[in-house]
Amino acid sequence: MRALLALSITMLLLTTGCSSPSFYWYHPDRTLDEAKADYLECQDQARQKADDVISEEHYDRVPPPDGSSALTGSLTDRARSADPRATQDAWRERYEQSVLADCMRAKGYLRLRPDRVPHGVHTRKLPLGGVAGR
Repeated sequence: MRALLALSITMLLLTTGCSSPSFYWYHPDRTLDEAKADYLECQDQARQKADDVISEEHYDRVPPPDGSSALTGSLTDRARSADPRATQDAWRERYEQSVLADCMRAKGYLRLRPDRVPHGVHTRKLPLGGVAGR
C-alpha cells in the first residue's frame, strides 16, 4: 500500500511538474508569500470540510462528477463500473476545489488565467492552481 501511494505521488509530481497552472489566485495588495499563506489556509479548510461532508453512505452511490480526473468514460459507464472509493475521491476533489475557490474569493482574490496575470508579478504553482503576488 505504501509503495502504491509513493508511486502515485511521484507520478502526480512528474506530470504536474512540466505544466503551468491553468489559473492563478491573485490579490493586488498581497505579496506572493501572503497569497501562498492564504491559499494554504483555504486548502486546509477545504480538506476539513470535504472530510466532514463526503461519506461512504452517500457518495459511493452517486455517479462521479463530470470532468473528474480520477475516472474516464461516459457518465453511464462510470456509474456502473466505477470503484466506489474512486467515486468518493472524485467527489472529494470536486468539493475541495469548490470550497477552496469560495474561501479565496472571500479573501478578495481573483481567479486569473496565466495570460491575465499582471507583468512583473511573481507566481507559484500549487496543487489546485497557483498563486500570484507582488
